[in-house]
Amino acid sequence: MRELSLCLQIIRSSNENLQSISLYNSSFHTSSFEKTDLSLRINISTDCAADTQFFSLFIHELALNKDKHTDLTSLLFHGIEWDPEKMSILCTLLQGKSSIKQLEFQKNIFESRCLSELSGEIGRSSLIKAIAFSDCKIGSTGTVLLASSLSKNSNSQVEELQIWEDSIGSKGAEELAAMIEVNHSLRLLTILDKNSIAASPLISTVLARNRSLEVHIWGGDKLSIKFIPESGTLRISGKNNSSSLQRIVCSLGWNTTVVTLDMTGVHLRSRWARDFRVVLECNKTLKDVNLSRTSLGNRSVVYIAAGLFKNSCLEKLKLDGNRFGGVGLEHLLCPLSRFSPLQHETANTTIQILAFGGEKSNFAKNGGVLAILRLLETNQTLVHLIINQDKSLRPNDFVRIFRSLERNTTLQRLSLRSCRGVQGEVVLQAIMDTLIVNPWIEEIDLSDTPLQESGKAAPVYEKLGLNSSPVQESELLANLPLAMPTCCRILVCGQQHAGTVMFVSLLLQFRSPSAVVQFKYN
Repeated sequence: MRELSLCLQIIRSSNENLQSISLYNSSFHTSSFEKTDLSLRINISTDCAADTQFFSLFIHELALNKDKHTDLTSLLFHGIEWDPEKMSILCTLLQGKSSIKQLEFQKNIFESRCLSELSGEIGRSSLIKAIAFSDCKIGSTGTVLLASSLSKNSNSQVEELQIWEDSIGSKGAEELAAMIEVNHSLRLLTILDKNSIAASPLISTVLARNRSLEVHIWGGDKLSIKFIPESGTLRISGKNNSSSLQRIVCSLGWNTTVVTLDMTGVHLRSRWARDFRVVLECNKTLKDVNLSRTSLGNRSVVYIAAGLFKNSCLEKLKLDGNRFGGVGLEHLLCPLSRFSPLQHETANTTIQILAFGGEKSNFAKNGGVLAILRLLETNQTLVHLIINQDKSLRPNDFVRIFRSLERNTTLQRLSLRSCRGVQGEVVLQAIMDTLIVNPWIEEIDLSDTPLQESGKAAPVYEKLGLNSSPVQESELLANLPLAMPTCCRILVCGQQHAGTVMFVSLLLQFRSPSAVVQFKYN
C-alpha cells in the first residue's frame, strides 16, 4: 500500500508531465509501480484484496486531477474486470477537457452494460484518435456497439480501430462495414479474427467507397488481406475459395485507390475470373496484377483475355504457375498481337510485362507456340516477357522463339528461368545469332536451365556484357569529344588593369573543377 500511496501522490502532483499510464492487474505478491520521465506503469496485485480497491481510487483521482495532466494522451488497461461503477469513473475521465487520445484494453472483461457505456462515450468524444481491444472477448455484440457509436457521431475523430484475438462474427463485420460507409475519419483498421468471414464485407466496403483506409485482416489460414492506400497495394492470401473472393473482386470495378493487386497462391475459380473480366474492362487505375499459382485453367484465362481487349491501363500481368495450356495461352496473347498487316495496333497497347508458364502448363499443343511467335513478331509494347518453369516447350520451339526475336525492336528482357527446353548447341547458336542482329535485347535470364547447368550460358552473358569487367570512367571518355573544355586561354589587350572585371565574371561561370585557366596581360 505504501507503493500505491506514492503513486497517488504522483497523480495529484502538477509537476509531472506524464504522457502515458499503464495499469496491470498481476499475480505478483506485492503491488508496485515504475516511473520514467513521460510514462507510469502500475502493477496491482490480485492476491491482496485491499490493493484491488486501489484501481477505482486511482481512476477517480485521475479524473479529478485531469486538468493537471494536459500532456496525458495514452491509457492502457491490462487484465481489468470492469463493472458499472468503474466504467462510470472512466467515462468521467474521458469527458470534458480530457486530453486522452489513445485507449488500449488487453485481456479485459466487460459486462454488456459497460461496453454500451464505453462505446457511447467513444462515439461522443471528439478527441479520441485510437482504440484497441486485444483478447477482450467483446465479440459481435461489442463490435456492433462500437460500430453504431462511430457511425452516429459526425464529430468522431477516431482514426485507428484494432480488434485482436477476437471473433467479431458476420453481424459485427457487416456493422463495421456499414460504419465505414459513413465514417470518413478512420485511417487504420486491424482485425485479427479466427474466422475469415469478417474479411469480405470489410475490405469490399473500403474498396467500393474508395476509402484511404489502411486495412489489415487476418482470418487464419483461410483468408488474409492487407491494403496500403499510400502505395495502392492490395494483397490477398490464404486458401479461401468461397464466394467472398467474388464479392471482393466486384468491389474493384470502379475503384480508384488500388494500383497493385497481388493474389499469389489463392485458389481461384472460373466464376471469379468471369467477374474479374468486368474489372479489367471498367477499372482505370489498376496497373499491376499478380495471379501466380492461383490454379487458373483455360476457361479462367479466356475470361481474363476477354477483359484485356477493353483494358487501357494495365502494365504488368503475372500468370505463371497456373495450369492452363495452349488454348488458354492462345486466347491470352490474342489481344496483345496483330493478325493482319492492315491492323495498325493491337487491342491492348499498355501491357509491358507479361509472365506465364509453370510445371502444370502445356504450351506445346493447341497453338501455344504459334501464339508466342505471333506475339513476338507483331507486338510493339511488350518490354519484358517471362516464361517460368516450363517443361512442355522443346529446344526447336525455343529456336523458333529466338528467330522471331530477330525482328522485334521493343522487347528488352526475356526470362526463361527453369525452362527445361533451353538446352543444346542449337539453342545456344540461335541465341547468339539473335543477339548479333538485335541490339535492343538487354537481358536474357537463363537461370536453372540445362544450358546454364552445363556451363554453356557464359557466351550469352558475355555478349550481353553482364560478365565483363567494369570500365573506368576515364576509359569511356578517352575517345569521345568532350562536351566541356578542360582548359582555356584568355588574352586581354589594353592597359594594366583592363578587362579585370570581365575576367572575374568569366572565371565564376567556368565551373569545371579540373579546368586550367591561363591569364596573361599583353
